[in-house]
Amino acid sequence: MSTAESFQKNQNISILLALSFLFVACANADLPELVSAPMETERPQVIEEKIKESSPNGEVVENITDEIIKEAEIIIEINRGISDEQISIVVLKSGNVFKDVEIGVQALLERVNNDGGVGSRKIEILEIVDDNGEEELALSAMQRIAEEDVFAVILASTAANSEVTDFLAEKQIPFFGWGFLEGFCEPNKWGFGFNGCMNAAASGVPDTSSLRLTQIFYGRTPEIILVTTNDAAGSAFVSQTQSVWGTNIVEVFRYDKNALTSEEILSDINEIDADVLWLSVGLDKTIELKKSLITEFLGMVVDDVTYLPGILQSYDVANQLEGGYVFTQFPPQEEYRSATTRIMTDLELVDGPLIYSQAISLGYWSANLLVSILNSVGPDLDLRTFFRTANVEGALYETDFAGGPCALQTALSHQDPAGGAALLQVRGGVFRPVVNFNCPLKD
Repeated sequence: MSTAESFQKNQNISILLALSFLFVACANADLPELVSAPMETERPQVIEEKIKESSPNGEVVENITDEIIKEAEIIIEINRGISDEQISIVVLKSGNVFKDVEIGVQALLERVNNDGGVGSRKIEILEIVDDNGEEELALSAMQRIAEEDVFAVILASTAANSEVTDFLAEKQIPFFGWGFLEGFCEPNKWGFGFNGCMNAAASGVPDTSSLRLTQIFYGRTPEIILVTTNDAAGSAFVSQTQSVWGTNIVEVFRYDKNALTSEEILSDINEIDADVLWLSVGLDKTIELKKSLITEFLGMVVDDVTYLPGILQSYDVANQLEGGYVFTQFPPQEEYRSATTRIMTDLELVDGPLIYSQAISLGYWSANLLVSILNSVGPDLDLRTFFRTANVEGALYETDFAGGPCALQTALSHQDPAGGAALLQVRGGVFRPVVNFNCPLKD
């Protein structure tokens, strides 16, 4: 069986990964040295200063007091999903992509509950719903959940379109996940991405964290060739990337994904002098094409979809990706910093795997954000105090260990990306950090 065929079962991953314009990226024509020690960055300023920074004339504060408070005051089901002993949540996942996301949620909650819960309340998962990536199933599941005693949803679904997230917002059900969906961004105030709002098409704010990776060029900005698909996802990817890199994008090539070959790409780029060849063509095509491109292209071949822990256990796949580079918005397990050590320790509590998937990481950090906001609310928790804390007063989400998601201010997280990124290379059949996961520096 060919590599492409062996990974055909993952074809639906492209539904999510076609949104790769939301990921950060950059590269280097020379082989950079591996990072020898974690690089720490400055933390955001306190909440009040952060709000002032975003609007020197005070429009943000005025907007919060005049509009968001009104929304907080019309909350009806104050104690939905909350009792004196328990906070009830549901996990909605697309199992064809995020197969084991609930393991990450369970691991985080097991530690929190063992430590006494939040405000003496345990957080319990009432149900795990798999929509299999189908929008109708996602919507019908949430319509059913809205009739039950549920406080919040961990949302790891590629099928949660605007109809689904708008419905959750209408029913005033907070949801937490990876901020690539439109529903995590303005004007929705009920979706919270652990990395902020990553949907530049919705927010109009591109994620510029890829510029942080220019450190490996020793002050020089790389010249980049983009290779992507001739569809809506490709258009969004090109628009996002050009908004960040501008004239350093020297050429853009767009192809029919089904007919795309490495020979065609190499023929098109043969006369172009560039440092980086950046692929955004989905998981299956990337695996199929990357080895030939790595062999023939003199610079770096980069993608933003192949960092999937465990994928290199297949010798054929590891061989296809050997020497190439990949970007990730998730703290990579291979750094073995405090953040990933924490996940691995918590996974032992639920008999989780030693090598944890991207889906597990998504579930873990989404649940971590939920718990962080609940802790900021304190023991007097109801839906109104939650909304006021998260969107009016603002809560500072900040991990207290190295290598975790970037800090964000929850009242601003619906409009800003958090900006974390890492660059890895496949070397010797394993992922090796080249630029450790780090956050944008704050002035």
